[in-house]
Amino acid sequence: MKFYSNQLLEQSKKYKVLFISSWYPNRVKPTLGNFVQKHAEAVSLYADVSVLHVCFDENLVDKTYEIISTEINNVKTIIIYCKKNSNLLFRFCRYLNAYRWGMKLLIGPNGKPDIIHANVIFPVGLLFCFSNIFAKFPYVITEHWTGYLPGNPVKIGTFQKYLLKKIVKKASMMMPVSENLKNAMMALGLKGNYRVVPNVADTTLFSVSAKKDSSVKNILHISSLDDAQKNVSGILRVMKKLSEKRQDFAFQIISDGNQEPLMDIAKELGLLNKFVFFHGAKTTKEVVEMMQQSDFLLLFSNYENLPCVIVEAYSCGLPVVSTDVGGISEHLTARHGLLIKQKDEEALLHALNTMLDTTDTYDKTFLHDYAVSNFSYESVGKKYTDIYSEILKR
Repeated sequence: MKFYSNQLLEQSKKYKVLFISSWYPNRVKPTLGNFVQKHAEAVSLYADVSVLHVCFDENLVDKTYEIISTEINNVKTIIIYCKKNSNLLFRFCRYLNAYRWGMKLLIGPNGKPDIIHANVIFPVGLLFCFSNIFAKFPYVITEHWTGYLPGNPVKIGTFQKYLLKKIVKKASMMMPVSENLKNAMMALGLKGNYRVVPNVADTTLFSVSAKKDSSVKNILHISSLDDAQKNVSGILRVMKKLSEKRQDFAFQIISDGNQEPLMDIAKELGLLNKFVFFHGAKTTKEVVEMMQQSDFLLLFSNYENLPCVIVEAYSCGLPVVSTDVGGISEHLTARHGLLIKQKDEEALLHALNTMLDTTDTYDKTFLHDYAVSNFSYESVGKKYTDIYSEILKR
């Protein structure tokens, strides 16, 4: 549980806000949409926030629905697990019914929300097309999905695009997490009212701390290890070349994704547990501790929006080496680290050499303060509640 100033607490509960999301942490996928959860917690500083999330659980066999109701960091949370069904139409009807049911459960003790804050248009945005109980409320949408980006291999079909246009047009505000994502959505013809609101970081938890003295510099990577997007195999090839030039580094990988294929590559390259170390999933506290003992963050993605891990790295005072994709360049200047072209392994090798030699010259206080000003719970929560106020006072 977090503790904030009395001023923030006095401003809370100004509006009743209902968060619904296509992605949200649950027992099936514990880290899915954790950035949405952080947004909800940020808004809870200024408003009375509830979360309603529906997902399918293939282990649910004895009953059709299971409801878990709890309160997490001042956010009332209801997650409804649904029994899976192979029929797509039947599954959608079950999904829709669960949300209707959940809405009635929330309205009973809490009253009607003033506004609904949806996250990730598909599939949760369909509620505004097919459910009267949701359609009668004003709604805003935060979008994180990389599927709109030109570099993403996902293709949006004609009918899906039709529904997207309808949902975005009716939204009171469309809030992508980067300017780049906004432009990509508009290029697809998704016209609406747009306002960019970035991802959030707990800047009280992700903080600057003294690093233990060591002759080895830790390079940190945190991701899903989806190689088509994150290009970790490309990083490993470059790490091999780097290890032939110098041995004063260790590449630390944190992920809850499938590590085995990349561990096999690292082993074939003679890097595993020598220069490259896989750590598996970590708690938030453990991630903070590893960041604080690292020298810089590394991403080599083929496409991105604005990864939370970059924001959190800044908050810990870490500079970043990243490809210039998505909205990353909007917040990564020469004072924040180094940008390189995607898939350019020679450029990555040069950037790693440079960063290993200069990482101590970056101003940790500047990086942390930048995170506080732009990505803290207070900053992002205020941006959202200002938007709610603008909409509800029209």
